[in-house]
Amino acid sequence: MTSPTPVARRNAIPSEERPLIGTFESFYRSEYNHMVAMARALAPDRQAAEDLAQESFATAHRHWARVSRYDNPSAWVRRVMVNRATSMRRRIGAEIRAISKIGHDPDRGTVTDLSPDSTEVWEEVRRLPKRQQQAVVLHYVGQLSTDEIGAVMGCSGGTVKAHLHQAREHLRVQLTDTSQE
Repeated sequence: MTSPTPVARRNAIPSEERPLIGTFESFYRSEYNHMVAMARALAPDRQAAEDLAQESFATAHRHWARVSRYDNPSAWVRRVMVNRATSMRRRIGAEIRAISKIGHDPDRGTVTDLSPDSTEVWEEVRRLPKRQQQAVVLHYVGQLSTDEIGAVMGCSGGTVKAHLHQAREHLRVQLTDTSQE
């Protein structure tokens, strides 16, 4: 006797245990633009932001049977995206350090979809320490509460408040100094 085909196995699962068809698709459609907006603040350019969002959703899709049962699947996808952004930032940093050792100044690309004022702000946000950057993006772009940000970042709401305070202070100093030159 041969084992059932994947389709036969899927059809053998009782309907109440099967994920609803279109559930992931509707989740994706409702969350995609919001995730890209958050990724845009974490990534060096729009394409990288879209890649971050897409990769995060692809991971959610692969694990949808489990992720769909979470109280807040969006928080899980945000966490994946923040982790991927951190990895991307490390990789870019390593590439820049390697290129600088050979005396070449890399062209990191320009942001074409933000106004000059916001470009300067988000470039400065991307210079913040990783945790401050994540807190700023999740708070201002993601519009999450400090407790929700803490859940995504794996820390307390108080720690998030400290990251936000430090980030705001750094941005105030940097953006004030820049505008007075």
